Amino acid sequence: MKALLKTKKGSNGVELLEIEEPRVQSHELKVKIHAAGICGTDMHIIHDEYSCNYPVIMGHEYSGTVVEIGSEVTNFEVGDRIVSLTAAVKCEECTYCRSGLYMLCEKRLSIGSGVNGAFAELMVIPEKIAYKIPDNVSLDEAALTEPLACMVRCVIERGTVKAGDYVLVSGPGAIGLLTMQVATASGGNVIVIGTSQDKERLNLATELGAFATIVIDEEDVQKRISEITRNVGVDVAFECAGVGPSANNCLKLLKKTGLFVQVGLYGKKVEIDMDLALTKEINITNGFASEPTSWERALRLLEMKQVNVAPLISTKLPLHEWENAIGMVDNKEAFKVLFVPNGN
Repeated sequence: MKALLKTKKGSNGVELLEIEEPRVQSHELKVKIHAAGICGTDMHIIHDEYSCNYPVIMGHEYSGTVVEIGSEVTNFEVGDRIVSLTAAVKCEECTYCRSGLYMLCEKRLSIGSGVNGAFAELMVIPEKIAYKIPDNVSLDEAALTEPLACMVRCVIERGTVKAGDYVLVSGPGAIGLLTMQVATASGGNVIVIGTSQDKERLNLATELGAFATIVIDEEDVQKRISEITRNVGVDVAFECAGVGPSANNCLKLLKKTGLFVQVGLYGKKVEIDMDLALTKEINITNGFASEPTSWERALRLLEMKQVNVAPLISTKLPLHEWENAIGMVDNKEAFKVLFVPNGN
């Protein structure tokens, strides 16, 4: 089968290879990949900014159909449409595993970085990490369950948005617009900010229900936020761009005692004005990926149509166009890019 791997460090460390089809063990499912999204983490792996086990098939945002089951599988059948947690391997014995916090397990290996992932025609996963896709959710939409679950983790489980809150989302990429929709579903009045390069994305934010959008290099963002919040500042700020200036903007625009939630992965050290956070008594939290509770709620949001992910999918490409796909993500020429390893 064809698969896209990170084989080594360096600019020539990504390769599309023909490899042997994976074999199913007793408690595993073999999944035919329908679609797999290129995530910011994948880009960090490609650019050697996030560790992985070489060689490894990348990709962890996906949807697919079960084509084979192990001898001891009990909850799934061939033909089931599924998505799954990323934490494929964990010890199941540590404090974090016993608390359901699998992403914090020291022995955790995630699909797409620690073990083989979804940028391939086929993948095997443990039965226990799989979830069935609701009947009214398409396979394309389901491919965005993983990033949506991450935003559920950040907005609802690690952060707090109350009805009527003014909520800032800095960075109108796919992650930012998922954050916006989860915060809106929680009752927040969401203000999305970006640069003039993000105007198309900001327009989409408006279509998806943003309370307001601001182009920060064309408008006085501090003045606009003051007008909207009656000189108080936003209650909650989600930093979704993964760059230092965005984080500092969030701190400036938050009200005193506001909540700062780090969502984006920086991939490097950044300078953040922690004195400003201190003098404003800003509460700071974050969310690292997702946990089982996040997935259950994310699938419910999709099923109940409280979040609309379909407009975020801008491009679908076969695996052999991987260089074009990665270039589009790097250059912000597309929104959410999906690989379709087995065709449409």
